[in-house]
Amino acid sequence: MASFEVFREFYFEAAHALYDPEAPAGGKYRNLHGHSFRVRVTLRGERKSEEQWVMDLGKLGRRLATLHETLDHSFLNELEGLGKPTLENLSLYIWRQLAPSLPEIAEVGVFRDSLREGCVYRGD
Repeated sequence: MASFEVFREFYFEAAHALYDPEAPAGGKYRNLHGHSFRVRVTLRGERKSEEQWVMDLGKLGRRLATLHETLDHSFLNELEGLGKPTLENLSLYIWRQLAPSLPEIAEVGVFRDSLREGCVYRGD
């Protein structure tokens, strides 16, 4: 049987500070600063027989809207359960928020397009 991947993206703005105890004066990123983030959530699976889709992307969009509300215009350092606000930890945090209700989840990508960088997480 064929397997499909579908995805939905959202953007958010957030601030963080990344203190590095090994760098002089805490490092280059120790001060409060912000980024524009793009998140891509990918689902993998078979088309369900009646609907002919892996998942209704409108339904996925509504689930992501709740997450967007949590992340947008936040101070990531204060987000409970995130840890140090790196791209890696942010990808893992988003995965853990979604995975219990989305068994089809295949990967979470978090990107800072203006810096041409990002991280993709593909599961525990």
